[in-house]
Amino acid sequence: MPRVCINVQGKNAQPYRFALDRKVVRMGRSTDNDIVIDCPSVSSHHCEMKRIEGGYILEDKDSTNGIKLDDERMEIIDLENDLDVLVGDAALEFELTDKEKDALADEDHVPKQRAPLPKNKETSEPRKRPAPSATPPVRPGVPAPLASTQTSSGSNFAITIGLLFLVLMAFYFGMASKHTSKYPGKEWSSKGLWGDMWSDGMSPKKKPVTSK
Repeated sequence: MPRVCINVQGKNAQPYRFALDRKVVRMGRSTDNDIVIDCPSVSSHHCEMKRIEGGYILEDKDSTNGIKLDDERMEIIDLENDLDVLVGDAALEFELTDKEKDALADEDHVPKQRAPLPKNKETSEPRKRPAPSATPPVRPGVPAPLASTQTSSGSNFAITIGLLFLVLMAFYFGMASKHTSKYPGKEWSSKGLWGDMWSDGMSPKKKPVTSK
């Protein structure tokens, strides 16, 4: 049976033993936990010891002071024989018998241990793990795909044409607002700059005057 011993400064040690097939052992300051830790730095439902393939892990349950291994805060700790960790400020010792170690050695163990994600300074919440990039990684010696470059060039060309059109329209309307018609009274002429441009095309040209 795995042995867990809790040591709180100034209090007697609390030893516990559990069956090897016990799946979850809950720890915290609240009395509804499997292991009650009477320590101010321990949260009501602080962490859980879980049985996994090949061993045990200790998992933090979003506690205030966390769980630590070698003074480093962790999200999950792989429990090994004679390992000492901190639950808040309370020391936790984990021990296995030789028979238990042999039984666990026959199972395939995949390490789960990891540190928590750094918290966002503005929100004090853990940062989200980055989503996988849609663009495939570029391997050394292999040219990057050109699809994104071609798409970008096409977009820039369309933007340039649109801006040029807007500049020409602004220039025309600026000229038209100051224009006075050269063909007053013509039935086929229209008002404004465009009308005079059209009238210049419709109006008969005068023959040049030649000296006798």
